[in-house]
Amino acid sequence: MQKFLSLSILILCCGVIFADEPQDAKTTPEEKPAELELRVTGSNVYFESERDLSKGISDATLLKRKAKQATTPLRQIQQEITKYEIGMVQAEQQLVVLNAQLANVSDVASNNRLVGTINTLQGQMTLATKRIEALKEQEDKARQELNVAREAYVQNIINMRQLADQLAKAYEHSEEDAELQDKVKALAADSGKELKFAASSGFQGNIRKLDDLEKAIHTEKISLRRDGNTFRASVVINGKHTQEMIVDSGASLLTLPYEMAIAMDLKPEPSDKKILLSIADGSTITGILKKIASVRVGTFEVKDVECAVLGPEAINAEPLLGMSFLGEFQFQVDAAASTLGMTQIEGDAPSSSKRK
Repeated sequence: MQKFLSLSILILCCGVIFADEPQDAKTTPEEKPAELELRVTGSNVYFESERDLSKGISDATLLKRKAKQATTPLRQIQQEITKYEIGMVQAEQQLVVLNAQLANVSDVASNNRLVGTINTLQGQMTLATKRIEALKEQEDKARQELNVAREAYVQNIINMRQLADQLAKAYEHSEEDAELQDKVKALAADSGKELKFAASSGFQGNIRKLDDLEKAIHTEKISLRRDGNTFRASVVINGKHTQEMIVDSGASLLTLPYEMAIAMDLKPEPSDKKILLSIADGSTITGILKKIASVRVGTFEVKDVECAVLGPEAINAEPLLGMSFLGEFQFQVDAAASTLGMTQIEGDAPSSSKRK
């Protein structure tokens, strides 16, 4: 593996899972659906669990809002990290200039002035480094909270679909269910009036709402090419450049080698901001921050993706599909199947993210 393979600005615990065995390798006996209780309203009888379905669908709105809100602190932390990292590059450039001046001074006053400025700048860099480390911990926590919020929403929809299907099946076969019919008759006898068993007037409305909620969850399994212990995805840049990239959750940014960036019309300009990048051997190199108009993997597309373009000296660098793209989604790498499972909840990511 080339030394630039694990290039990262930030090592993240982002919830990506490398499954060594197929997800369906183990099976469990099918559970018998819970018995559905009956509810009487006026002269109508319907399943009590309809209320659970209605509540779950109402809860989905709140859960979706929480998932969307969880993106805000993450974006703010990432912006602050970038600000400090850019500042670190600028400080290093100032140190180079100051040390060059120091080598050429002959009077004590100028020497002391430059030494004092250099010491101050180095102290500021030390403080900035500690601040970046603290922000990275906050970023990790914020990303975990976002993943939890997303998963809560998705799991709620899955649970509601299971309940809806159970209710629909029970209503469909109600006339064949002798035990159910006996219960309805007993309820009628107790109430002293004729009762009608049928789904409530709001049941079909809730089914339609559930259908819409499911449409807002986009899921896809994308085939990857395995290369030793790494996995490569086919990535489309700006709708016209297709390139295999290593799926790397340890890379904060999508990262491109210099020549590849040039070929994709992403040539670094003097006005572009610089950023420090840590590589596998613990050393750092300078990268150039660029914005890619669009990045697409499968049917998942993100607009205005921040990327790092490496200098031409990074001759062994690999292109990395990092968290500036992957972080917009829930994702999981299945090592056994060589697939990248991706899930997006409509509205929980910035407006730059959309489904094709």
